Amino acid sequence: MIIESKYQNIIIPNPTKAVFLVRDFEGNTQVLNEEGKEIFTEYENVQAIEINGATTSLPYEKSVLAYEENGKIGLIDFTGKVVAKPIYEEVASVKYKEGEILAKKDGKYGVINNKGIELIPFEYDEIEADKYYKDNGYSKSGYIVRKTTEEGYRYGYINSNWNKLLDTEYSSISRILDIEKEDIYLIVAKDGRYGLIKNKNVEIDFSYQSIEYNGDTNLLAIQRGEQYGVLDLTGRTIINIEYKSIQFNGIYILAKSYTEDIYFNQKGEKVENSYISMTEVQEEKVYITINEDSLYGLTNTKGENIVPNEYLYIEYAFDTYFIAYKEGKGLGVIDKDGNTAKEFEYDTLSRVGENKLLKGIDIKKGTTCIISEEMKEIVSLENAIVEEQDEYIEIYNDKSIKYIARNGELKTAKDILSNNKIYAVYKNNKWGFENKSGNIIVEPEYDYVTELNMYGFAGIRKNDKWGVIDENGKVIYECNFEFETEEDMAKPEFIGKYYKTYTENGEIYYTDKN
Repeated sequence: MIIESKYQNIIIPNPTKAVFLVRDFEGNTQVLNEEGKEIFTEYENVQAIEINGATTSLPYEKSVLAYEENGKIGLIDFTGKVVAKPIYEEVASVKYKEGEILAKKDGKYGVINNKGIELIPFEYDEIEADKYYKDNGYSKSGYIVRKTTEEGYRYGYINSNWNKLLDTEYSSISRILDIEKEDIYLIVAKDGRYGLIKNKNVEIDFSYQSIEYNGDTNLLAIQRGEQYGVLDLTGRTIINIEYKSIQFNGIYILAKSYTEDIYFNQKGEKVENSYISMTEVQEEKVYITINEDSLYGLTNTKGENIVPNEYLYIEYAFDTYFIAYKEGKGLGVIDKDGNTAKEFEYDTLSRVGENKLLKGIDIKKGTTCIISEEMKEIVSLENAIVEEQDEYIEIYNDKSIKYIARNGELKTAKDILSNNKIYAVYKNNKWGFENKSGNIIVEPEYDYVTELNMYGFAGIRKNDKWGVIDENGKVIYECNFEFETEEDMAKPEFIGKYYKTYTENGEIYYTDKN
């Protein structure tokens, strides 16, 4: 214990730095080090800077803190060195952009980095990231900026390298987020009309009431007056602007006139067949088709029907397998030739993460099973919960805990948790613990237990109350914890007598409050 549990709140902005921001029940704040001593006393009101929307489980800037001086805000690093002088009225993290600080100076917003260097000048009334996501982050996301004029709000655009692409002269700007290229495509409105801009260049002039991008076809549905058509990203006409509506159905485009419905392919050619939708499965070079009766089937790239349209639903699973729903029977698995690989007997059937495994639930039987890549049941348990961990899949109920490697191999707890000293064991309708040799260390007397976690603690449950044991089997907290929700009761995680829970914004913390 390095800080006693006497504070209303503790924030750890960076888990690699011994810098702890604490607030007592009178609202007073301090910054403490690993010895529990106050640091950064030369600064007023030191605060962590919260991150919104970034891909992190710790929602704070991890290199700088904010502080106040004479009513203004500056930044310090985690050694206490000033990186930005106190000249700002506000500071906050740029949403989605960790390491960049949105600041307000002289009534205008700009962006600085965590070294205090100005990235975007202080001349805007609003700055927000465009939410472009690539390579597991938002580093390539640009900025939509706004100024307020006599005519109303006017927007401009700055790219991820902080270069201005568009002046603030447009009534709206949105980036097409599904195009993963270096080029930036922006749907832009000016004087009530929409156009398309690629980087700085106008690809489609401002002549339309609306423009909507479809990611499946990489095409644009456009509206002029009361009529609709389709253009590509260069502005070339794919379908003439003469229809009352446009609807994208997989690789098909449905154009409705006042007298008929016409299907087109992505080249703008009329298509004559019985399908209202075709969605490509690139991995297997087939299409999932839907006919006019809303029944699903499969066709090959030649347009030949290889699986009849007789299923209520089909979705791709992995390899050559598809999850399908057959009326009156339930969910099962077929291959791309229509052969039944797994009988239609499940109420729900879904892939387990990115693994080549399926989870099936039979509500009538009350069973949950894990199905292998070869379409064999690996394990089935009644009233079970399935959890995906980093290296394995766990399926458990009140009487059993099973482990499955990502390759589908059934493992024991001793295989998976090889560093543990003791392991959960179920005997005579009660749970206890044994060592690697199979010798009982904790007598089976509990209604349920968890395995040891990475910190060396396990939960023990008796009469719906939880306690804690350590890695040697010693009870360090009797069964006194009561949790409000069934989810909390499933498998709580402890560090000593403290159990894991979450703040309102999703941050993990541990508490001993019952």
